[in-house]
Amino acid sequence: MRKAVLTAAEKLTVLTHNLSALLLALATALVFWQVVTRFVLGDAAAWSEVLARGVVIWMVFLVAGAGFRLSAMIPLEFVRSVLPDRMQRSVSFIVLLGILAFLGVLTWFGVLMTIRVSTQQVAMLNIPISWLYAAIPVGAVLAIPGAILEFLRPIEPSRAEHDVQRDRESFE
Repeated sequence: MRKAVLTAAEKLTVLTHNLSALLLALATALVFWQVVTRFVLGDAAAWSEVLARGVVIWMVFLVAGAGFRLSAMIPLEFVRSVLPDRMQRSVSFIVLLGILAFLGVLTWFGVLMTIRVSTQQVAMLNIPISWLYAAIPVGAVLAIPGAILEFLRPIEPSRAEHDVQRDRESFE
């Protein structure tokens, strides 16, 4: 059961990472279109700028889980490298609790904000602005598996411990 849950969480993280990559490509195309219409055609397409902004917002929140999973969000390697293994796990657990609390706050207030703006429209797109705000709670919830997977990653021996072990082996 645990392996199935971890596999599903890993697949979800990969899915959100790949979806974010597609959104980055879409945002790039939209910005390119904006430049072409503004400087080549002389009449800027106002909708492409607004849509690109929304796509980037969704991209950032969707890729957060992969950022946590790949240890790209909070670089603690230096702190972890100078601590013994038991302390490394404790520090990682404290960081995980902080991340989960932050994601919980983002989810809670993101839902409240999404509901609050549900009657407003995005200028030039004529869609509810809540579709853009929904990226906050959706991205926060989807980031939870990535944060947990990173915590469950085995702690690799620190460089100092590795050097000591190597030196011991060379003398034997």
